[in-house]
Amino acid sequence: MVKDNLLLKLVSLLAAILLAYSVNSDRNMSVMSFNVPIEIKNPPEDKVIMKPTRRLAQVTVRGPSFLVGPLVSSPPPLRIVVPDDVGERFEASLKGGDLSVPSMIEVVGVEPAAMELVFEPVERKDFKVEVPRVGQLPKELTLSKVDVEPKVATVKGPRSELKQLRFIESDPIDLSDISKTETLTLNLRSPGNQSSLITKSVSVRVAINEVPRQRSFEKRPVELRTSPNITDISIVPTEVTVIVEGPPAVVAEVDPGSVLPYVRVKDPPPSEGRATPIDVDLPEGCTVAKIEPSSVIVFKDSARRVPTKVKGDKSSKKGSR
Repeated sequence: MVKDNLLLKLVSLLAAILLAYSVNSDRNMSVMSFNVPIEIKNPPEDKVIMKPTRRLAQVTVRGPSFLVGPLVSSPPPLRIVVPDDVGERFEASLKGGDLSVPSMIEVVGVEPAAMELVFEPVERKDFKVEVPRVGQLPKELTLSKVDVEPKVATVKGPRSELKQLRFIESDPIDLSDISKTETLTLNLRSPGNQSSLITKSVSVRVAINEVPRQRSFEKRPVELRTSPNITDISIVPTEVTVIVEGPPAVVAEVDPGSVLPYVRVKDPPPSEGRATPIDVDLPEGCTVAKIEPSSVIVFKDSARRVPTKVKGDKSSKKGSR
């Protein structure tokens, strides 16, 4: 029984020796070079690393092939610890001992042996928000107004990068998807490689109106509105054409009898008559686009010569009421 245990121990020892020899044999060892990322530990909160932008180091290792292969396919980071009182520049040594590898793997070399980090102070600044537009509205609609809230966005980043910015863009508005007034929430686009947004999104109100429709009302009688003490006066002409403008649905429903042109006379006219502008009472939602003619002659009935035409009259746009 003792002899059997001793024999088993000898066989196990021999197998271990053979395995160790096999693993450490030159034929099973690999030497490989590959890139590893540089990981910055303890970076300063009030500064940002401007250079180098590509932080990699080439590492050469030697060890058993079955360990080197996985290490190359998934390289660990090489860590750099930044001191708390770092200035604008800091030269860090790149050492193989700072690379986390299995004990059976030897780090033969690291290139470069040192890396200079360039820092720049971080600032905050506000920029105007601009909303790009794509697509087109249907021809029966018009864009009235675009309101953005907030109107400025706060950006945090290095001074040199902030100097290059003029405004911050949001995601675009696609006008072809809008059929009525609505409020959208749009994300803001990244301002730069080293900068970040404090304001992430904006609320945008897109005001849409229907293209106004015009409708003509001809031979509308002009009403004479006077003070009680003013009598024996007349106007020429007594009828005008009123062109009304407004939303298509509203204009289509306007009754001609609700279009009421008038002139208001507060003082007696001179003997030769006086040109007086015409106003119009209209249904709610409509405005006056044009009156032809835009004024009449107010005269005394006792005047010898009654004008039949308003000389030099020019039609003009007027607001209702």
